[in-house]
Amino acid sequence: MFNGTYRHNLDSAGRFVMPLDMRFGLGPRFCITKGLGCLCVFTREYTHEIENELDSMGGRLSFLLDPSVAKLQRHFHSGLQELGTDKQFRVQLTPEQRRYADIRDEVIICGCGPYIELWSPEAFEKVENGEDQVEGFERPVVTFQEPDSTGEEDAGVPPAGTE
Repeated sequence: MFNGTYRHNLDSAGRFVMPLDMRFGLGPRFCITKGLGCLCVFTREYTHEIENELDSMGGRLSFLLDPSVAKLQRHFHSGLQELGTDKQFRVQLTPEQRRYADIRDEVIICGCGPYIELWSPEAFEKVENGEDQVEGFERPVVTFQEPDSTGEEDAGVPPAGTE
């Protein structure tokens, strides 16, 4: 699991030092791709799990003919890069990755449990303040069903705040 938030400078080549605890969790090779307004860093195993999940979204024609599936495939794979750290434990971001996430001089490295996010300081501040707006991707809507009046579906446990 990846935890914690770190701020590091990028050098002139677009490299930053991956924090020690995160380096060990990632292993010698890992993957970076586009997230929602940030870059995501995954272990190779986690990347394969995501690829399997994307593959299970439908047949080959759905990748071509279903706009939402095609958009997810394109977003994930078009920015995907497998790499490791150099001898000084630096991670090299490509110019396209830096452009996508608007990462210039500094990067915020944010542990998110099974993966890591890389943010520009400005975008991360917006996310922290709840001001983030990501165009082109719909956010999932979660709905909760009200328990029936008999209480049978809730196993006799009253809803929170009703005691």
